[in-house]
Parts: sequence; C-alpha cells; structure tokens
Amino acid sequence: MCLTSKYINPFTDYGFKKLFGEEGSKPQLISFINAFLELENKAKIVDLKFKNLEKLGLSKRDRNTVFDIYCLDEENNHILVELQRAEQTYFKDRMVYYSSILIQEQGLKGLYYDGTALTREGNPRKVSWDYKLSAVYCIGILDFEFKENNNQDYLHYVKLKDQNNDVFYDKLNYVFVEMPKFTKKENELKTYLDKWFYFLNNLDSLNEIPKIFNDDKVIKDAFSKAEFVNMDKKDQNKYLASLKEYRDWYAVLSTAENKGIQKGLEEAQEKIEKAQREKEKAQREKEKAQREKEKAQKEKEKAQKEKEKAQKEKEKEKNSKIKAIIKFYERGFSIEDLAEDFEMSEKEVEKIVEIL
Repeated sequence: MCLTSKYINPFTDYGFKKLFGEEGSKPQLISFINAFLELENKAKIVDLKFKNLEKLGLSKRDRNTVFDIYCLDEENNHILVELQRAEQTYFKDRMVYYSSILIQEQGLKGLYYDGTALTREGNPRKVSWDYKLSAVYCIGILDFEFKENNNQDYLHYVKLKDQNNDVFYDKLNYVFVEMPKFTKKENELKTYLDKWFYFLNNLDSLNEIPKIFNDDKVIKDAFSKAEFVNMDKKDQNKYLASLKEYRDWYAVLSTAENKGIQKGLEEAQEKIEKAQREKEKAQREKEKAQREKEKAQKEKEKAQKEKEKAQKEKEKEKNSKIKAIIKFYERGFSIEDLAEDFEMSEKEVEKIVEIL
C-alpha cells in the first residue's frame, strides 16, 4: 500500500483500533462479533461496553501484537478480540492465559448485594459468590498461518469437549482465523463473516466500495471511517507512524526470509519472546505484590478478629465474676471477704452490689 491509498491498512495498530476499538466503532465491532456468533447459532449481542485493558495488565506494546479489544456485552459475557500480526511460539498458550484472566476477573470476594436476595422482612441482603461465571469469548485474527495446520481451513472454533466429542463446558470459547488462507473473491462470499474477512483482507487495496456492500450500512460506515482523507491531520500522522512500524516489521521478516537467514529470524523471534517474558515477569511481580498486600490485609483482619475475640472473652469473664460476686453477696458474704476472694478493691465490690 502506498501512502496515497484511499483506505487505511486494518492490520496496523492504528487501523484496527480505528475500525473496531473506539467508542464510535461499536456498531462495527458488534456486527463483526455477531458474524462469528451467527455461525455457532449463538444469540446476537445488542450492545457492549469497552473494558480498561490496563486494569487487567493486558495492554501490550510489544512489536508483534497489534491491538487487543476487551469488552462486555449486555449479558455480561466477556469478549477479547486480538489481531496478531506475527507468529509466536506460544501464541495459543497466551490466549488460554488471557482467557483465564477474564475468568478470574469475575471472582467476587466477600459478601455483596446481588439485587435479588431478600431478608424475611423483604429488605435486600448480602450473599456470597456461588462461582457462577459469564461466558468468555477469545477471538484471534491472525495475519499468519499455523505451522501445524496443513489444510485450508482458515476458521477454527475451539471448545472444551469430553472423550465423546460432546461439549463439556460451553462458557469458554476460542475462535482463530488464519487470514492468509482466506482467498475468496467478491462473487464467492456466502456468509456475513465472509464479507468482514474480505473487507479486512482487501481494504487497503480498494479504490471504491464493492457492490456487495451497497446495502450494508455498518460496513459502508466502516469504509468511511477507514478513508484516509476523512481523518484530521493528527490522526493521519498517527496512522502513518503505525503504518511505518508495520512496514518496518515486515521488511525485516521479508529480508531475512529472502536471504534464507534462519538465524536472523530466530534472533528476531527470540527478541520478541524475550520482551514478552520480561513483560510477563513484570506482571507476575505485580501480581505477587498484590498477593502479599492481600495477605497482609488478611493477617491484619485476623489480628483484629483475635483482638475482638479476646475482648469478648474478657467481657465474658468480667460478667461471670460480677454474677459470682452478686450470688455470694446474696448468700451473706461480706464486702471485705468478697474483695479479698476476687482480688478486687472494696469500692469495686460495692459498686457491683449497688444494683441490688
């Protein structure tokens, strides 16, 4: 793509964010996700809200990752969309790891109001978390092919199944798309998902909107958002910087491949993985610090409970002593004897028996 291409490249960091990751891009993102759900006969989502990636430690700046989108639909299902530019040794492991974070994010500590539980008097009451989870969807748009897949299947739906190939758990879903394998032409598009894949694969080489999209407002609006001249100068500069990074990355890979320098590729991959390991290490350290903080808080709470327990036992002992003093006083024991027996001053004993 030259700088004067009419539409931006959707495989750049900026391009994918512009098309699907902005608040104004919700219709496009909803339509894109629903196209996946439609093939699985899942209920379509109506609305969604973006979640903060920084909160989860998922914000990525390493060169092989383009952009991640994390959102919740109106049913509180968790959806992660990742556009992966280059192959990574443990990419599948990484997606499983990210899905585990989305699951952990749903855990609720302590008691909370769920909006339904009531006391006998009809007042709201707190309940504890019963481990019910919302569904998690991880969608990977890949700008490379899996080495272990020699067939031409470009779309992979992955679920947890048992030995009989029956779905064991339907709330954890992975979808991977090998975009280089998608080679359909305009007259071969059959599903709505085909249309979106065609849009992504061909956007930066088109000069006009294909006729097949004439009646599709959502995708037509996506074309409008992707038109370079429709962006202000600031956004154009951001896109050009993102495009340069994209080109530089592929230039390095292409040069290494053309010269057959496998070592160079391995070193480049090693740098990528090293950066990822360092990032994951930093995340682990952050999580460790959080666990230590939580541990300290628990110890503090435990100490407080022990203190309260000791206070209650002291009060209990005091009340028992008072009852005993009153009992013996009623039986005729003198204040002097009671003070001596219970190791108290006569004034303290007198104060106790005054209530009689």
